Amino acid sequence: MALQDLRTYFNSSNRNEFMDLLKNKCIVTEKIQASSFHARRTKEGYEFYKSGLKHAMTLVDRTIVRYYENAIDHFESISEELRSEMPTDWKFGFDYMTNKKTVDIEYDKLPKNHLILTHIQILNPVDPTQIKKVIRDPKVLETWAKKLDVECIPVIFEGVLQSDQKEELINLLEMSKDAYDSVFENKSFTRKVYSIFNKQLTRTALNENLDTDIDSLIIYFIDGKNIKNFKLCKYNNGVAENREASDMYQIAILDLVEYLTDYDFKSIELVEERTDMRYLEIMSIIFNDYINKNAVKYIGADFDSAGFSSKPGFELNKTFITNEKTIELVNNEDLSELFKIMLGSFRKKRTKESKIINADLMSQMNEIVEKIEDKIMMAPSESEIMTYNTFLRAEKVKVQDSPITEALDVQYKEQGKIPVNMFVGRFQPFTLGHAKVINAIYKQNKYPVVIFLVKSKNKKKEDAFKRPYSEELQIEMLNKLKKTYPIAEVYIVPSAAIDKMFNMMRPKYEPVLWGTGTDRIKVYSYQVDKQEYRNDLGVRPDFGLFEIPRTGNNISATQVREAILDGDEKLFKKLTPKEIHGMYNELKTKLENSMAMAESIQIVENVMTFSEFISND
Repeated sequence: MALQDLRTYFNSSNRNEFMDLLKNKCIVTEKIQASSFHARRTKEGYEFYKSGLKHAMTLVDRTIVRYYENAIDHFESISEELRSEMPTDWKFGFDYMTNKKTVDIEYDKLPKNHLILTHIQILNPVDPTQIKKVIRDPKVLETWAKKLDVECIPVIFEGVLQSDQKEELINLLEMSKDAYDSVFENKSFTRKVYSIFNKQLTRTALNENLDTDIDSLIIYFIDGKNIKNFKLCKYNNGVAENREASDMYQIAILDLVEYLTDYDFKSIELVEERTDMRYLEIMSIIFNDYINKNAVKYIGADFDSAGFSSKPGFELNKTFITNEKTIELVNNEDLSELFKIMLGSFRKKRTKESKIINADLMSQMNEIVEKIEDKIMMAPSESEIMTYNTFLRAEKVKVQDSPITEALDVQYKEQGKIPVNMFVGRFQPFTLGHAKVINAIYKQNKYPVVIFLVKSKNKKKEDAFKRPYSEELQIEMLNKLKKTYPIAEVYIVPSAAIDKMFNMMRPKYEPVLWGTGTDRIKVYSYQVDKQEYRNDLGVRPDFGLFEIPRTGNNISATQVREAILDGDEKLFKKLTPKEIHGMYNELKTKLENSMAMAESIQIVENVMTFSEFISND
């Protein structure tokens, strides 16, 4: 929670404005110097959040650092009866401490079960990443703190400030830096600020007296439904120092990127089913291979980790590592730190450069992340054939990580007004095979077809050939077809998630049939046939998949692109609707440019040595 300093606000506002603020009811509590931790009940158990992140921790987070395990263990020990009382749209916020000594304060005691309940967030049920309201009512917090067997942040003052309190507060805020230093050279600032709001108190939240330092006080001024938050602290209350990444850390990242650029990911066989466990599994295998060839580089390595990372709780958590060789290797402190770097560096794509990761390095790292993600999600290339067991495991993994498995985001509960059919595809480019699907669905019920154009945000090397055409060019193609084919509308989507597509169609349209080829029937059927999803969406009883059988004679977009690259305009026209025949030259130019750009990038990557890469960083 970013709080404005009350002294800064006082100095920047006029006297009348500040006095109006002091007329409001206020709540004063102590700010504990601790970590932020959130917990939310789900249907299956709990989700846990570190700091102010919107997305729950995974097993990968918990492996990189074991710091939050005490808090997680406490919640997992709570009775099922109490757990069921916790609303699923409530996210409980805590200050979390595992050590009395924090960054620059040493407290006399730790809070009960290491947790202090500070607030409760009420989440938007449609989008749980959005907060509708925050509960700070001391009575509500105290009630839930007792239930959860944790501490509640004590309220120092609640009500409207009296005139003498206002006068003392203003006198404190008016002090110059020199006057402040003179007054508090031998006096306790903590005792002073506590006495302004409550002269009866003799101790702070976690200290036995008022003579030791605290982080600050938080003052909430409540004006109807509006709340203004401020912190009241000492002058120059310690600004955290920005740490530079160590040379060893930079060298490790560069060496890992070079090693992984040519790594044979296809040779790895994964057995875990949860995606976070599959990530730990694949990274353990890669780590073992890397250390086998590069261990000598890390003899006596010094990663110069931040001071707090050497404290108990910030070490690597081996609980979720199943690879015995990896467990043996990370018993070494330096290799343990290297494994943490590897886990944190390749778990997701980066969007911003840093002091050590420039645009070129970020691009290389993101390509490696794609390869790892493809392996974890078991996404085969067009030439690969899955075994039946592999397909089942892949679908199970996909289902676990689909954003619609936890809760559908249904914005319109009522059915749309106009019945339509739907068709999902990439259309790179539109072919007579696509036209066959549209006509076949239309013949079933005479309802027009809504097209969903899938445009993934993630770019891959193979996109140069597979997905060379821009959104604008594809829309131009589809608009030319509307006069001939029963196309009602075109929507652009990042993926074929059923709730996202329904939200786009409603309240205007209501889908009746989802047309798809045989190759996609099993993937889409999970979404369409699951009764829980049908209930959430409120679909028509006759809503379902309409299969277009695929045979060896089917036309594919790959055939069309190959014809274009070969300069075979005659074959192109044979495979595509006549409405887009006039676009042949433009489609050919775009595809050739896309392939040429990819080839030039590949040449640069292939000729750059590791030494050159370091010197260019």
